[in-house]
Amino acid sequence: MSALARFWDQYQEKRLTKAVLPYTLVSLERIHNLYVLARRIENERVPGDVVECGVYNGGTAAVLSRSATHSDLERKVWLFDSFKGMPDITERDGDQAQEYVGKILGNVEQVRALLRKTGSDLNRVRVAEGLFKDTFPTVNIRNIALLNIDADWYESVKICLEKFYDSVVPGGFVSIDDYGHWQGCREAVDEFFKHRGLSYTLQKVDYTARWFQKL
Repeated sequence: MSALARFWDQYQEKRLTKAVLPYTLVSLERIHNLYVLARRIENERVPGDVVECGVYNGGTAAVLSRSATHSDLERKVWLFDSFKGMPDITERDGDQAQEYVGKILGNVEQVRALLRKTGSDLNRVRVAEGLFKDTFPTVNIRNIALLNIDADWYESVKICLEKFYDSVVPGGFVSIDDYGHWQGCREAVDEFFKHRGLSYTLQKVDYTARWFQKL
């Protein structure tokens, strides 16, 4: 990448970050990492769609979809969220998780407005509103280039991996937002890796987020 292209890319990222910050709870480091992964699937010509599980008000969805919805690889962006707050927990999630149940409510119209404002092509965006257990069976996404899981709880993260991991293409990326923070998320990921015999090193973004590239 030339110096001019690098400067332009950094400028674009700063503008996008400023626009999405009011609509996300993730850190600047995580926003940057998702921006980088979204660019990598374009630069490395990784085929497939982009999937986000856990959308809130669309901040990270906007980061992911801005380039994906204009890709010449004809991607779609799939966004899954109940938009009714955090779902119920199990004992795997720890005592502190209970206070978040029913909170952190996103707004689906706010999501669409933000995506439109930040330059996404909404014709390529599919929003699935409802609990994962209800919406996942209604879709069949054959190829995924980038899977972003921001689902917090054990059962939520587990069902995301079980539903979508096999559709992530070789060279595609999986980002997990809550691995270092929520007990349930960490246990769901670790158990999935063990059950599948996966040995990927989880790359650390900040104290909580992790990602890996599927080979």
